[in-house]
Amino acid sequence: MATLVAIWLAASTAWGHTFPPQRTVVVQVEKCEVALLVGYRPGTGEATESILARAQTGPKSQGLATLRAVMAAFAMAPLTVTLDGHALVPTTVRAKIGVEAGGARPIVVLLVTYKISSAGRLAVSSQDARTTRFSWQDRGSQRIDLAAAPAQGIWFDGVADFLLSLAAPPGDSPCVHSPSSP
Repeated sequence: MATLVAIWLAASTAWGHTFPPQRTVVVQVEKCEVALLVGYRPGTGEATESILARAQTGPKSQGLATLRAVMAAFAMAPLTVTLDGHALVPTTVRAKIGVEAGGARPIVVLLVTYKISSAGRLAVSSQDARTTRFSWQDRGSQRIDLAAAPAQGIWFDGVADFLLSLAAPPGDSPCVHSPSSP
């Protein structure tokens, strides 16, 4: 009998745990653009229920697309991307949704790109620094002063503004995108 009571108490305590939302942002600097890989998982309880309720407001035939759009909106809501204080507008957004292990919460991963053709101070800011972590990579863009930048490939937690100084694009030609380029 004591074993059953202990198991019941442990199980009820485990079910009582709540988890905050989690947002991970990886910034990758390219020659003519910045790519953000944003992963998002809502908090347990009401936060997840709210997202699922919003996704159910659309037609059933578009349920998956609606859930993807709602999750993407929640993932990007606290984030802003600026270059020298001017907001950048995404050029592409791609989203994939799934369910965390155990099926408790939905998750979304976004690939968001922004064109950048000039030098300046790139800032990726989060209004929810408690649940956002940043990391970054420069895959040979030659746009970042690596000696003055934070370390690549490690996570920075609780940071409201993630800053990188960008040099002009390398080479003679500026970043110009023609309709015929691949």
